[in-house]
Amino acid sequence: MSACIVWIDSEHAKIFKIGSAGVEKRDLKLHSPNHSNNHQDGHKQEHEKKFFHQVATAIGPVEELLVFGAGTAKTHFKSHLDSHHKADLAKHLVGVETLEQLTDNQILEAGRKFFKKYNTYHSTI
Repeated sequence: MSACIVWIDSEHAKIFKIGSAGVEKRDLKLHSPNHSNNHQDGHKQEHEKKFFHQVATAIGPVEELLVFGAGTAKTHFKSHLDSHHKADLAKHLVGVETLEQLTDNQILEAGRKFFKKYNTYHSTI
């Protein structure tokens, strides 16, 4: 089984791929100026779209995908997957959960608890 846990906000993503060889971690950051005026909003959205695409590419093929985040970026990322990665990643998305930014170990533990509950529930159906 291959699973992936992503913790994401509007400027940063932590990607934890879990497979038979263990856990592989990758960090990605959005590289764009953070301006809040109306002229820059379209530019910021375009950078966010590129960032989400980079995150999706870094995830690669997985059997189960769990997305965590503290704010709205997690739901924006889910929408991006639904719109642009339906055939590969969106169909493997098993959860989008609110989780404050924690240490890597705390994120992994929250993911393990989610997958344990998720897989127990789905194996009894």
